[in-house]
Amino acid sequence: MNQKVNNNIASNQQSSNSSDPQDSFAWVVMANLWAIDIGNVFVFMSIGILIPIWQDDIGLTPIQAGLMGSAGFLGFGLMSLPSSIWLTKYNPKFVTAFATIGMAITALMHSISVNVEMLIISRFTFVALASSRLTIQIIFIQQWFQPRLYSIINGLDFSIRSIGQTLALVMIPSMIVILGNWRNVYVAIALYMGILSILWMILGKQNYSTSTNSLPANQEGNPARILIRKKILWVIASTQIGAACTFGSFMTFYPSYSMEHLNISVGTAGFLMSAFPTGGIIGSVFGGALSQKIGKRKPIIWVSGILLPIMYLILLNVNTIPLSMIILFMIGGTAMAFPPILFTIPLDMRLSAREVAVAGGLIRTLFPVGATLGPLIVGAIQESSGSLFLGLSIVAPLPITIAIASIFIPETGPRNTTTIPSSI
Repeated sequence: MNQKVNNNIASNQQSSNSSDPQDSFAWVVMANLWAIDIGNVFVFMSIGILIPIWQDDIGLTPIQAGLMGSAGFLGFGLMSLPSSIWLTKYNPKFVTAFATIGMAITALMHSISVNVEMLIISRFTFVALASSRLTIQIIFIQQWFQPRLYSIINGLDFSIRSIGQTLALVMIPSMIVILGNWRNVYVAIALYMGILSILWMILGKQNYSTSTNSLPANQEGNPARILIRKKILWVIASTQIGAACTFGSFMTFYPSYSMEHLNISVGTAGFLMSAFPTGGIIGSVFGGALSQKIGKRKPIIWVSGILLPIMYLILLNVNTIPLSMIILFMIGGTAMAFPPILFTIPLDMRLSAREVAVAGGLIRTLFPVGATLGPLIVGAIQESSGSLFLGLSIVAPLPITIAIASIFIPETGPRNTTTIPSSI
């Protein structure tokens, strides 16, 4: 079994150095998927900007704000792994189309919500559908791209998502003003998603020539068995739990904290928060490219786990807008440098398309565990103590789990020369 793993890694390294031409239509397919993802990000990131407005409009309480933040992450957590096991049996083009249409409908549901409960249900359902679509996306990457480009594509994927986050945080305050109210923002997003679902049915195509598995999806065995055979996937997936707790808490509550702490408006808070995904654009591209350049995966993961707790704690004690933006930019760059690498490791291991989807689904399942708990904890602390600073300070050091987990993750980069034990 060890020899087989070595052969797989060696095969991957050989493929990574291959000069085979890359099919240019792959970029058309990914551009459509990335455009869909930007719509997803607009809905997901809107909560931080809209919480202060919802507090006045529908009487949102701190605990309910925490539930709103957690609902999105919970939707990801509950659907990622099941969708990677069951939905990968079906035609990925039609699964993607169905999910995108559903996202358009649930975005519209946000706009007609008259109370907190409707908002929470709409947000949870939207994100559950977005999670299903995102899980299927890995199949298109594996179908269309050469293995040597996997880490680059994953880096670009996270970079595009960061661009969407930046656009959302900058544009949503302006959209509220231009469109008249927050409800019309969701109507606009629903129209955008509806148009993209039509474009996907025209442009979304599959490519079977580069598939790593010769069997049709519906004839393969249960891909979830990979989680038993390769136990290391559980370590890889759990790497982000602490960081997710911090991320979810800061994305939900830092805009409100900055409005009080720095005495700024909603619009300025949105502009300030845009520094995080702006840094993420650079970090995600740079992290994946640097990992491929040095031929190693682990160093970037380990360094990120050391730096993030320090930077989050500094952010809470900064009293000026320019310095806050710089630190948010640095946090975003560091936080987004290593996730593309985590998603590349299962590809390095030369798993089948459905097994890679399951591995990615597990990562997207365990990440929301922390991201769901974080806002709930911070919201409860604010409710009882009246202090956002206290709650955010408690969750700020938790990204250290990244550095701890990186000790146990095997090195799978192109320059790896060690054996991955079959028992893990």
